[in-house]
Amino acid sequence: MSVVINLNEVITDDWLETSDSDELGSNRSVIISLQRLQRDWDVLQSSDYRIGVELEATDDVEEIREFLPRLDLVALNFNVFADGRAFSQARLLRERLGYRGELRARGDVIRDQLSFMHRCGFTQFQLADSEEVELALNAFSDISDTYQPEIKQIPDCSATSR
Repeated sequence: MSVVINLNEVITDDWLETSDSDELGSNRSVIISLQRLQRDWDVLQSSDYRIGVELEATDDVEEIREFLPRLDLVALNFNVFADGRAFSQARLLRERLGYRGELRARGDVIRDQLSFMHRCGFTQFQLADSEEVELALNAFSDISDTYQPEIKQIPDCSATSR
């Protein structure tokens, strides 16, 4: 099981990742694909589930615009650490679309990028299995001078509940 950091602390991950054919079951926090979100929206929006959606680097964030008010988490997938498209997706979600919920980096998430991810609006980081948790926690204070502008008012998602 991967480790998840919420801002600067390790948390228990209560989100259940589901495939498009899985029943949602009794877990009340589910991460689904963009395709399932679009297909099952009528049922999902009236449920008491906390809904998260996973986007691939090739997905256009505009496709979830109408769903954002009901989404509790958006997980952006880094297939390889060198693919920076999820950084752009994060900034678009925060700045252009005004998304205020949890924004999770997942996949090949490495310590060296955590500070930059946070500056782009990520609040949660699902570390790659190869990463050491204690070293990763220190990553947020590694860089004292930056050139990259920071997202203003990144939400505190540590107490999010429905």
